Amino acid sequence: MWFTENPWPGVILFLILGGIFLGRAMQRGLGRDWILALILFACSAGAYFLEQAIVTSSEEVELRVHQVVEACIDNKVPVVVESISKGQVALRTLALTGLTMADIHEDMHVSDLSVEMTAQNSRALSRFRANGTVSVGNVSYTGHAATRWELTWQREEGQWKIVEIKRLNPITGEEMPVLKQSKG
Repeated sequence: MWFTENPWPGVILFLILGGIFLGRAMQRGLGRDWILALILFACSAGAYFLEQAIVTSSEEVELRVHQVVEACIDNKVPVVVESISKGQVALRTLALTGLTMADIHEDMHVSDLSVEMTAQNSRALSRFRANGTVSVGNVSYTGHAATRWELTWQREEGQWKIVEIKRLNPITGEEMPVLKQSKG
């Protein structure tokens, strides 16, 4: 499974081997070394493009995290709410409330994103940081927000949906209320 997540070890191995055979071909002039070098260079390119064509479940969840954060930035409330499982009415209401209260600015970015697959790849746990400027209208506050999140995803009808949202303290990692303003 590592190959479908990261093509670079295979690409580099094929490039090194191709370089060795290219060096031998230039030194000895043997046709077989030229052919092997070309085949290995082609395998290097093939490994990269093959990995790009294979989208794993964890890569799908990574993409969904970025899509949800982008929808929050663009204030696309229906898109965010639809990203949450229909059975999670309280979470949908929480997201609606949060997006009504706050404006997330374009400098918000995701970092330290990791995805852990569970339950035979039918559930996923994504952990990430989202840092940037947030404005909260009802208290006239605009400032930098350093946040850390843990989202539990479940595959429903062929799509990844959020079934649990945890906001974590960005320093200690302890769980904190989702809509509570951070101190400092």
